[in-house]
Amino acid sequence: MDAIKVDHLTKIYRLYQDPKDRFKEAVNPFKKTYSEPFYALRDISFNIEKGETVGIIGTNGSGKSTILKIITGVIRQTKGSVVVNGNVSALLELGAGFDMEYTGIDNIYMNGAVLGFSRARMEQKMEEILAFADIGDFVYQPVKTYSSGMLVRLAFALAINVEPEVLVIDEALAVGDAFFQAKCFHKLEEIKASGTTILFVSHDIVSVKKLCSRAIWIEKGVLRESGPAGAVCEKYMSAQIIRTNRENQKIVSQMENENDNDIRTETEKKRHVSFPLFQPKHAEAVTATGRAEILSFYIADEKGRQVNLLKTENVYRFGVVGRFHESIKHALFGFELENLKGTKILGMNNYMQHKSIAQAKVGKIYEVSFIFKLPRLCKGEYLVTPAIAAGTQESHVVLARMHNCQTVLVDNDGYNFALLELDAKTEIHEYDSADVEFD
Repeated sequence: MDAIKVDHLTKIYRLYQDPKDRFKEAVNPFKKTYSEPFYALRDISFNIEKGETVGIIGTNGSGKSTILKIITGVIRQTKGSVVVNGNVSALLELGAGFDMEYTGIDNIYMNGAVLGFSRARMEQKMEEILAFADIGDFVYQPVKTYSSGMLVRLAFALAINVEPEVLVIDEALAVGDAFFQAKCFHKLEEIKASGTTILFVSHDIVSVKKLCSRAIWIEKGVLRESGPAGAVCEKYMSAQIIRTNRENQKIVSQMENENDNDIRTETEKKRHVSFPLFQPKHAEAVTATGRAEILSFYIADEKGRQVNLLKTENVYRFGVVGRFHESIKHALFGFELENLKGTKILGMNNYMQHKSIAQAKVGKIYEVSFIFKLPRLCKGEYLVTPAIAAGTQESHVVLARMHNCQTVLVDNDGYNFALLELDAKTEIHEYDSADVEFD
């Protein structure tokens, strides 16, 4: 049985050039229109099964929040239907559902009543709500005195503690600090494991990939893609790269030539070189503009042997080899390493390492390699993404990119209890209580 069924959903807003036109349209006996229709949503259909965790992604203004507001009954659709099976708890835009003049305690009781909980039942839940919100005595103050962080703490604590069958969250967690966000995502994992249906809207693609089994991509009010979260998120990110490329192209083309150029010409020293043939078995997303191509990507140990099993604290050379089909200013070669949950672990490029290619020449082949000691990463499988771009770290155009095209295995003999283990000089001192003061 579906928890949420959205069928041919359309939402139209009327746009008026002059506020008076709204009145003129309302009273016109011939039904003359003075407005233009704006489709916030256009004929969208999808189902979410009970117990599923689904993310909705898309650029600003794409209609994500509009869908959530219709699902939660805040606004009504123009056409189509929405069916929700189960009680819904929603965390929409900051402050939604709160009366700013009332105290936090008052708002907890009031929201509980809206959801069908008696005052006695909310009193039983009060301790859990206050403990999770952790805003101290501010809970007895009017909500209008709260900071945005305090407001989202209270709202989230309330939303997760009213035993929802369907939990709807709209980007609100981005307001909280890093500690609270981590606390929230840990709690969401618990709720997810309990079988609650979660509908999650976020611009944080890594979080969507981590939390959600499925993703729905909406663009300009139209359903663009629906499917496994990893695949949909990568298609979305590739589209954003193309869009960002268009925006950054003008900036990059106006950049001046740099005076320094750290290219080493090997022609005189070495007439022939060879690189491993680049035949990625799989790539989650490919960016290919035709302006440059990745010919080879390799990982070599200190003896020059190609490897994909890496031992922490050993030295490796990560190399990207590419060719340009047009002259490119400020060429960037680099790679990223991420774990299977989509968290980026490390990334490097020649710009970050203060090595420049001021002008990459047409037809020339360039090799950029990075030699470093592999940090003590958690043991496991990782994915590598090589890329070629033009510009700077802050403003660049991606020319070629093969996302997650190669897997590597990292072996760590340490404790492997975190993503990264660090060495530290550790000191232990023993004192008598009488000799210790605390200022």
